[in-house]
Amino acid sequence: MSTQNVEVVRRFFQLFEEGRLADIEALLAPDFEWVYHGPASLPWAGVRRGVTGFREFFGIVRELIQVQECIAHEYLDAGDRVVVLGVSRTLVLANGARYEAQWMNVFTVRDGLISRYLDLYDTASVVEALHRAPQEGSAAP
Repeated sequence: MSTQNVEVVRRFFQLFEEGRLADIEALLAPDFEWVYHGPASLPWAGVRRGVTGFREFFGIVRELIQVQECIAHEYLDAGDRVVVLGVSRTLVLANGARYEAQWMNVFTVRDGLISRYLDLYDTASVVEALHRAPQEGSAAP
């Protein structure tokens, strides 16, 4: 069963890479919970629940950053949990700053659906980039 759980999570990342966020919603359990640890200065940190919370998260993120690359480079099968290690490279829309952050996600999969998404991230690099002043002569796209 756990190999199927890894495939569910791989599908999550494939759809994310393709920009098909609405299709990801079909992978979420009705009691889905997304926990993104981070300081209060990180606008999308916190706990979000259900499809509504999933949409809320991306509504906030889309206004502030553009993910240039999100690479899930290792999937660790832990039964009903799938641990994913990766790196993201991102552009901050307001100031043109870029950051690279290492991350670890722990997905809980139940009956073929993602019920919990624990998002552990290098938030220091994100907060620093979000609050960096725009460089003179450079324009954010």
